[in-house]
Amino acid sequence: MKIGILTATITESDHFPNIIALKTIGEQKGHCVDVFKNGEFTLLVAKGYTKVCYAGKEINTGDYDIILNRLSVREKSNAEYYIINEFSKAGVPVINSPESIMKARNKLYSLQLMSSMGINISRSAVIRRPEDVSVILKDFTYPMVIKNIFGSLGSSSLIVYDTKQLVSTIDYIWNINRNEIFLIQDFIRSSDGKTTDYRVFVMGGEIIASMKRTNSDNDFRANYKRGAKVEPALLTETESEQCLKVSEVFGLEIAGVDFIRTECGPVFLEINSNPGLEGIRSATRTGSFDILEKIIDKLGEYKK
Repeated sequence: MKIGILTATITESDHFPNIIALKTIGEQKGHCVDVFKNGEFTLLVAKGYTKVCYAGKEINTGDYDIILNRLSVREKSNAEYYIINEFSKAGVPVINSPESIMKARNKLYSLQLMSSMGINISRSAVIRRPEDVSVILKDFTYPMVIKNIFGSLGSSSLIVYDTKQLVSTIDYIWNINRNEIFLIQDFIRSSDGKTTDYRVFVMGGEIIASMKRTNSDNDFRANYKRGAKVEPALLTETESEQCLKVSEVFGLEIAGVDFIRTECGPVFLEINSNPGLEGIRSATRTGSFDILEKIIDKLGEYKK
């Protein structure tokens, strides 16, 4: 197969080690693997005609059998997807599609969708005005988590322990951007009494790896990039079924599903369309299993 991996790596930087490893593993398995930096594409559009160039050289998008889309969407639009659209127009499967990514990236819409599925989610409220603070205080207790509706790697999550902190945090952000929409959520403790959550890596309708993340002493967030300890995890039947169900409803071929294991069952936090590879690989890699090999094998199953 001819596989393209599309990344958001800027021109001045090298690709992440796991992306380079994906290319190496793919080539070892007999595939042709090209790794792209999204910013190095040039697109010419005219009546009935488009031309795609990469690093100054024209390429034929239809030559590829599949595209692994590792773009990190940081804007509230899909403007970055003009190149992906060219691959799709040529009939090349794109994993994940822009539409499914935008669904997952909107945290509020994700919660609404999971709620409609009957999935147990972290209870959330939307704040758009200062007056809303007094309303949510009737239903929530401290500590609370504040998020904006877009974000990743825990970068948009804050914790507050009293009303003064809540109000001052919201006021500060509104002074920067008055149109910011906040989610207020319960701070959920896991059944082991620690700040832990689970990341489940789903691809092609199959759970291919899962890990438990425990936060460091310096941060309430259990993100690997923020120092969380990671270890392999075994899932219950209910947890597995719901992770697969959520991924399917969002239309994601690749997904990282996050939940907290509580005494009342799993409480789902969010779904990620571009789950990180470093943490899950570190937690689950053994002599007989490497998630990067599994990803390449799964890509090889897709047909144009």
